[in-house]
Amino acid sequence: MKHILTKLKSFFKRYFFEPKFHFSRFQFNLISVIFVGIGITVGLYLTAFHFIPSIFSINDTTKTWTFNSANASQFTYDSTLVIVDNSGAHPVTGVNKFTNPAFATDTSGWTASSVTPAGWVVVPGNSTYSTSDFLAMKYDAKCAATSAPTVGLTDRSSSDGINYHIYSDTAAACTSANNKQVTSLASGDPIADISQTTAITRCSSVAVGGGTAHLITNNEWQTIARNAEAQNSNWSGGTVGSGYLFAGHNDNAPAMARPASTTDTGNYRCAYTDGDPGTENPSPCPSNTANGQSGTAGNQVRVLTLSNGSPIWDIAGNVWEWTNNTIQGKDQPTGSTPGFNWREFTNLTTYGTLSYDQVRPSNSSYNSSYGVGQIYSDGTSTNTTTYAFLRGGRWSNPVLRRSVRMESE
Repeated sequence: MKHILTKLKSFFKRYFFEPKFHFSRFQFNLISVIFVGIGITVGLYLTAFHFIPSIFSINDTTKTWTFNSANASQFTYDSTLVIVDNSGAHPVTGVNKFTNPAFATDTSGWTASSVTPAGWVVVPGNSTYSTSDFLAMKYDAKCAATSAPTVGLTDRSSSDGINYHIYSDTAAACTSANNKQVTSLASGDPIADISQTTAITRCSSVAVGGGTAHLITNNEWQTIARNAEAQNSNWSGGTVGSGYLFAGHNDNAPAMARPASTTDTGNYRCAYTDGDPGTENPSPCPSNTANGQSGTAGNQVRVLTLSNGSPIWDIAGNVWEWTNNTIQGKDQPTGSTPGFNWREFTNLTTYGTLSYDQVRPSNSSYNSSYGVGQIYSDGTSTNTTTYAFLRGGRWSNPVLRRSVRMESE
């Protein structure tokens, strides 16, 4: 019996108390890694989906706040831009806009993406003339009463007493002292009978884009002309170099300057060019597609379109246009025989102190037959008189069109 009890005791000791499994160090480390990995995974899950949302209130209940006069004091806002009443918050009329505080004195802040002022167009810049995009009057400058700034004045006789349907600044200065202002409008008679120096003064009184305007420079005028020259739609033949560049009103029929139209397309581009007094929309538009045509057979399209789609009126005809440049007679472009005379651009032998690009169209073969005009200049070596630049042409210049004219004050 004692022997049996000893065996049973040994059996139970081995069964319940002696280990049946043996682990190597490698197995033990592997199991440890597994349990540690499970712990890290669970910890990251709890942190990402429970602890962090609770800390940053991501699980807050969505609520709608009413912004009205009763609780406006609970919010911070600019009362010069926003007004609050019981229907909510609203922009203050007339002041909710972006402004450049320096723009009043530095118009370089203006960009093509800005809102273009009424009566003006954006002209794409040209590196040849060191011009970036700029604003130019869409129409010939007009004079308007300060009490009615959107209506151009009409029928002011010139200083010689003949009514050419121009506004004579010599007869009645277009100034604030006379309750008048210079503006860019389709209606009214174009300002003429004015000196270059006076034109510079008048232009400096024009407010535009938060700054003041200036009389167009020769480089700016050439920027417009070169751009227009490169557009198919501005040529009578439908492609650049085919036929001639549209000349505007230059056939002396009627023998006077013309107002413009508020419509830039179709036969309105030839507005008032079919006789005296003329109709706004002549039908058909007087046209001929051959080079060198003039008179009533010449195409009287007055609107040239720029590469960005901007329409600009009367850059070539209707009335001459001053630029702000001056030059002495001896420094002017000339041909083989100096002395004041009309010359084809293709006959110039020297540009004086100017350059090809400051005077001529881009294509060196273009002469007046292509609608680019001629140049009136001197070039006499002893002539030290200072002359101003006139560009374009007027209603009675069928051949000259987009010309250059050097004229003294």
